[in-house]
Amino acid sequence: MANSQSPPALLWQIQNARNHAEQIGLLCQLKDEVIGHVRGKEKWVNHGILRSLVNLLQQKPTAQSPSGLGSKEPHVPIGQTTDLPDDDRVRLLALQLIASFAKGGPSFLAPLNAVGVVPVVLTYICPRKNPAQLVLTSLRALSDMTEAASLSSRTSTEDTAVLAKALFVPRYIESLCAILDAASTSSTVQEQKCLVATLISRLCKEPRFQDMLADAGVLDALATLLASFVVARGEVLPFTMDTVEREGLDAVIPQPAPRGLSLALILEAISVIIADSRFRTGLLLCSPAIMAVLISSEFGERNSQIYRTWELLKKSGLAHGRSVDRSAIDYLLPAVPVTTPRFLLSQHHPSFPSKVVSWETPAKHGRVTTKLMTEDREWPVGGGDIDEPESPLIPWLIHLMRSSNSDHEKVMAASVLASAFKGGFTSPDREFSLSVLVLPVLCQILKDYGTESGKSLDATFVDSETATAWAILERTPAVLARLIADSVFLQQVVHDSGALKLACRLLKDAYEPSTIQSPPRPWTPNPEERREFEEDGFSACQLGPPGQVPACAHKTRMRESSLKLITSLATFKEEFRKEIVEQDILPSVVESLSETPQKPTPPKEKPKAEEDGAVPIHPAGHSPYGHNSTSVLIAACHAVRTLARSVSNLRTALEDNCVAIPVFKLLKHVDIDVKIAACSVVCNLLTESSPMRDPLIHAGVIGVLCLYARSDNAGLRLNALWALKHLVQMADRDIKKQCLEELGPGWLIQLICDDTEDEALHARVVGERQLLADADEDEVMGTDDGYTEATDDIWQWQAIHRKGPGFDSTRMRVADSMLRALREKEFDEVRKAREADLAIQEQGIDFIRNLISIPQQPSQADMVDYVFSELGQDRLFDILASKLRVKVLRPFARRQSSSSGTPGGGEGSGASGRNVSIDSRVLYPQSKIIVAVIYLLTHIAAGIPRHRQLVVAQPELLKLLAGHFNNKDVDVRRSLCHLLKNLVWCDGSDDMLGRDLRVRELKKLGFLQKLEGLEHDAELDVRERAKEAASTIKGEGDDELRIPHGRVDY
Repeated sequence: MANSQSPPALLWQIQNARNHAEQIGLLCQLKDEVIGHVRGKEKWVNHGILRSLVNLLQQKPTAQSPSGLGSKEPHVPIGQTTDLPDDDRVRLLALQLIASFAKGGPSFLAPLNAVGVVPVVLTYICPRKNPAQLVLTSLRALSDMTEAASLSSRTSTEDTAVLAKALFVPRYIESLCAILDAASTSSTVQEQKCLVATLISRLCKEPRFQDMLADAGVLDALATLLASFVVARGEVLPFTMDTVEREGLDAVIPQPAPRGLSLALILEAISVIIADSRFRTGLLLCSPAIMAVLISSEFGERNSQIYRTWELLKKSGLAHGRSVDRSAIDYLLPAVPVTTPRFLLSQHHPSFPSKVVSWETPAKHGRVTTKLMTEDREWPVGGGDIDEPESPLIPWLIHLMRSSNSDHEKVMAASVLASAFKGGFTSPDREFSLSVLVLPVLCQILKDYGTESGKSLDATFVDSETATAWAILERTPAVLARLIADSVFLQQVVHDSGALKLACRLLKDAYEPSTIQSPPRPWTPNPEERREFEEDGFSACQLGPPGQVPACAHKTRMRESSLKLITSLATFKEEFRKEIVEQDILPSVVESLSETPQKPTPPKEKPKAEEDGAVPIHPAGHSPYGHNSTSVLIAACHAVRTLARSVSNLRTALEDNCVAIPVFKLLKHVDIDVKIAACSVVCNLLTESSPMRDPLIHAGVIGVLCLYARSDNAGLRLNALWALKHLVQMADRDIKKQCLEELGPGWLIQLICDDTEDEALHARVVGERQLLADADEDEVMGTDDGYTEATDDIWQWQAIHRKGPGFDSTRMRVADSMLRALREKEFDEVRKAREADLAIQEQGIDFIRNLISIPQQPSQADMVDYVFSELGQDRLFDILASKLRVKVLRPFARRQSSSSGTPGGGEGSGASGRNVSIDSRVLYPQSKIIVAVIYLLTHIAAGIPRHRQLVVAQPELLKLLAGHFNNKDVDVRRSLCHLLKNLVWCDGSDDMLGRDLRVRELKKLGFLQKLEGLEHDAELDVRERAKEAASTIKGEGDDELRIPHGRVDY
């Protein structure tokens, strides 16, 4: 080994070396000094070595070495390793040194970013322009920087989002795709592929990055690698090859997966990309390689034991009676009887027409849910229709979970399966298979790894085996939560396996204090040489903040994962919520609502000072309980939201643990997603039965919610309006008036009347087009004057585009049509804007309904008059009538020119038939909006006779209502019965004449005949209410004491 030299001398020699051979020797000497020596790395950073390393990487390549920045053409086949020339060996050593410095931890990220390491390293990941050794080393450096960024402190700017933004751009995504597509079987290339999969799984968290990777072909490349494992396992059915060749898919069957390629990492990368997207999940299932190796084909041998078992189950009625036979892959699974659990046989039969208090919240993570759009028929993909069989990838993933020896593979396979299940790509009876074949495996993994969670692990570094075990433990609860989120049956199965108690224990274990929060600085005999971290800025010669130890980061991720599982289990069943509270985890949940958590303390043990908010706070970065990321805060909000659906929890456990104040603080968080999540909690904390309503009002929640109701973010605006709707229900008149005044009558009218999101989208697109027109008017002449950017009509399926011609089979054409429909539905900005508008309008109308919902007759009448005076009586009725009409929105495609035979380019109802059918969108009234309008009118009619007469005096409104007696939505038909009953109500002898006039007017409009028609409705509740309303109109039973519906049910 060369004699050690002082850093300044060695650095000068590296910078002034006479040739590459001399530089190689000096860099090797430097490498020996820094690898595995944290103090040595810090010393060299202080002397500015990082700038010199970047300069070496930025040198132009020689003619003999076309790698690096100036390379244009590939010099060797992708993945082939060759002897490197001296200049490439210099670059290789420089990359290795950068990777070594990145391994030093989060404190080295600041100087690395200060010299611009990331952009330089990224130039060496292209396999077409760089030798395989340089590509591999650059990927290692990026992976090490990603690992360090995941341990960065809460206040640091060197987080994974910065790396993701630098990596996921078109030029580098193309390089990632080329690495994954490489046909070489060398160990170097397989490690490259594993590193790419690791980078994707760690960095690809935002939907925009996931969409970019899917559109660029990265998802298809990963799917091809997944198919190579099917081939390697010998699970390609021989008798399907004729079908594959006939459809032209034989060319895409991959070679068996070589040694060194990790199936778990490939599955993890796939699961990250397809998360929360039906379109991206469809891309995976329709990948040509997947369709080639896994074909929906009936098993040829009908004498097998498994086949006879399925036939016996089918004859006994225990198998699902689908007309489509199972694929041959299904016969790799055990036969599962399909029966309906007893607790699912009882159907909910509502006793009242519409609940004012909704325990559901409108949005998660800022995305507007499809609560109003359930009438829309989903595209019949894989299992959604009896004529379309599900993808054989679904049973193969289940088979993989049962046959694999790797717990990591099992969890990742379940993660991919969860996306397919939640996206509706599975057959109707697959839920029972999941309950028997999948959930027990995941629950057992959770039990096996959960036993180690309570142990104190405060080491600065952890070995790879421990890191893998932690990763499995962190992901398993989240995968379980996704699988059971929308299924009462699966939630019951997971609960019966003991996962609820285990999830609660994992959350409590995650709040065990840590003795070490940050990596200690290495000892040095010369402390005067050390440059301390300064908050005012970073430099290339100064270390950044130390970050946190892996154990602290693991505990933070466990908090998020366990909270997600608890939330899913508490979604529907009251008994589960009760059991969760009995596990004494609410103190931990409350601490999860704070960025700087303290020791979770039960209410009985808290001193009075803590209850008043005077909790001692540990210095920043020194709390033994670490810090909570925004994802933990959001997960905690969702947990409180589901627990708050229980009135018992609201009045006892949640009140005792003082959840109101932490939630209110989160309303003012800087992150928009945290604000939305906090608003969703407040929706349930402000209900009539909640004792936390008054403390939140005194804290100023009305002003905050009214401010957010004016937000530009549709999700925040919707949640805020939803919370205000609950706040004014059965509140004091002064509170009701304060809410309306602070919200603003004009703004409320705009929310329920205008298509706010639709208008905002139109204004944005018009503005973008105007900028284009100003830049180059001629270039925009042929551009559509609409929203075509939102739907991306020129989208091409990269899987076919990359593979070339020959994919003209029927299955591929059907898959292409399906994917286009899924993409249009998922990415259509017009549709999203319309859904957001409808959800906000529904809550705005319900807000007005709750404003006038007062049990006492004089106060109720006064409140109705107050609302009329503030909003305008005629204006309000006109708006309600407009919600019941068919609406023709502005043209969204190209306007017709004068030469098209449409003079004046008319729009709306005055446009030509061609304009309306092609250039305009016809929107029919949505059932949820109709129900909201009818119940608002029902409340108005529940007041004094004058208000009932006002409703009857709206002939246009009543005619529009009469057209909805045959509405397919049962809630619409039921609500009409309530309205008519209230309209003909008689308050006494003084109202007899008015009642007769109202009855006469309603009979003239044909309402009695329509009610008599509903007496034969398919729904029992509608039939009974129709008979009751019809008898009231006919004057039967006038001697009985009756109260208008608005005063009873609300």
